[in-house]
Amino acid sequence: MIHSLTISLRRLPSLGQATSALIVAAGLLVGAPAQAFTYWDDPTASAVTLSRADFIARAGRMDVESRLVYVNRVLNNAARQREETEDVWKGFDRLIADGYGDCEDFAIAKYQILLAAGTASDRLDLLAAHDTLTPTYHAVLRYRRDDGSHWILDNLTPLILKGSERRDLEPIVAFDRDRAKHYRNGAFHAVDPARIVLGDQPLAERMPKLLDY
Repeated sequence: MIHSLTISLRRLPSLGQATSALIVAAGLLVGAPAQAFTYWDDPTASAVTLSRADFIARAGRMDVESRLVYVNRVLNNAARQREETEDVWKGFDRLIADGYGDCEDFAIAKYQILLAAGTASDRLDLLAAHDTLTPTYHAVLRYRRDDGSHWILDNLTPLILKGSERRDLEPIVAFDRDRAKHYRNGAFHAVDPARIVLGDQPLAERMPKLLDY
């Protein structure tokens, strides 16, 4: 039984990602229309400026797999990973406005955009995991496939891999707005989110705010 799990989701940026994101973030300050954001588009090797509404509309016209790839790529290149001194969770609007965030901020932003684009809510959840390569804690977004496996959307890579292929991530807890599951003995089990503390706040208080951050 899990009585309390206190973790802080922190991750330092890779040099390459931080450098490219700094270039993109500069576009947020110069020449970008109000309520718009700029990201570096890898396929076209160009800076692209979109409004949130246009971003959602474009994603909504795609099939699910293309949508996941698109949203993951855009948001990974629209802000930079940065360790923050305060454990403040951000959604899409604040992540874009600040131009930086922690791993959980990227996961929340992707969750918000994908839901707004028409992705079924029961397919998406956030995963807090132990990153064995660092080692530290890391947060990603998951999409549940028809066969029950998951694709992982990670702000540290444009690649979307199956959870079984991410051997660097040891699951701790997965959650969405309504429910939480703790990983133990090789499987996820339902858990009272009031017993889980992420950073400095009970998960039960964070979950209902996932669309409001």
